[in-house]
Amino acid sequence: MSESEEPNGNTARPSPPTQKENEPKPFSWLNPHPIFVIILVGPDEQPFGIQKDFLCARSEFFRNYQYGQSQETIEHVVRMPETSAEIFGLAQNFLFTGKVEAASEQSPSYENLVGLWKLGHKLGMEGLCETTLDAMKECRQSTGRIPSTPLLIQVWKDTPEGSPIRKLLLSWAAEYMRSSDARAEFAKSLPQEVLSELVVTMSSFDEMPTAQAPLGPPASTGPPGNGHGKNVHYLEGPSDEETLGSLNKRSRHANSGFAGTGGLLDSKMGLGRKPSRTSLPKPQKRRSSAHFAEGRTFSTAQKLEFCADLLTRMLSGPGFWTRLVGPFKEPVVPEEDGVPDYFDKVKKPMDLTTIKGKMDRREYNNEEEFLADMRQIFENCFLYWKKGDPMWLAGEKLQKTFEEKFFGMNKWIAKMGGEEGD
Repeated sequence: MSESEEPNGNTARPSPPTQKENEPKPFSWLNPHPIFVIILVGPDEQPFGIQKDFLCARSEFFRNYQYGQSQETIEHVVRMPETSAEIFGLAQNFLFTGKVEAASEQSPSYENLVGLWKLGHKLGMEGLCETTLDAMKECRQSTGRIPSTPLLIQVWKDTPEGSPIRKLLLSWAAEYMRSSDARAEFAKSLPQEVLSELVVTMSSFDEMPTAQAPLGPPASTGPPGNGHGKNVHYLEGPSDEETLGSLNKRSRHANSGFAGTGGLLDSKMGLGRKPSRTSLPKPQKRRSSAHFAEGRTFSTAQKLEFCADLLTRMLSGPGFWTRLVGPFKEPVVPEEDGVPDYFDKVKKPMDLTTIKGKMDRREYNNEEEFLADMRQIFENCFLYWKKGDPMWLAGEKLQKTFEEKFFGMNKWIAKMGGEEGD
């Protein structure tokens, strides 16, 4: 008897696939569904009644809920005190219509939409989170505004890292930072942890959006901060500053509503995470500029002229350099910049403005002294900040770009027509 035959000689039919655990069972309104789930919503326990089979087909939470095994049960009670009746009503409307819409003609508020996304995420309700994000985008289109700062902070606290809603709101905040004259006040209103993630979001922008609606300010950015912060915003950019020079020419009032002027923050980015000592990155191999002579020598004066020119370009732009040097442009003021223990760890502070002053006063005897001060900036950065922090990454990017430019010294001097002996 072959394996495909039953004892009576009939060919055995394959067994139907079994229902996998936690998978929704097929649902049809053509079948009876007599058992209801009564959801008591909010602290005042507003009752919502929905067929159990329908809920289980659409929600992982209700599929996995322990209802009890009584055969005579015609309804089950589930309490959700942390959800408002208004938000659950939006979810119920979505279940039956597939739409996210309020009772009034206006779109749901950002507060309700954020609550709805969190509810959809908690319940594992099929399609609700995605539809809610679409509704948030429509809300932005109609109002021209992004969610308020407190709401942005709440989303950051209440949603998983990398979640779509967090990414969306951070991208909107990043666009606002790049376009608004009030970006300094906006930055000061955000916790340092949010700023750290915001700078990572901004660094991922390859080009300015062009098809979005104009981006208005948040509903509330809080009171402006006091004191003068430092420019520490870091944006990823190509390795050749000329390719980004055109960014500075874009109008602040372009039709897209976003400017391309670099979007510098006027507040320390990412300060607030407890600094810790960590191993420094491998230092660049120290080679004197003579290594690049290739049979040609140049005077110390020519080399210092190159250093001065490079420093001027770093401090004055174009936009490529502006984004790189922002965190390192001015001396650190520990209390003002939110790093009160900075001088406990950094014993030889250095910054680009200090180096510029020394260059202008002709205090450098040769290019190696200039190089030593530049590398002191990077050493301080890697000493104070933890690897992977936005400031660490900013220092690493600036170091890489600077070293590449510095070791092109002789080529630059030769191009400019200078060829003297020391």
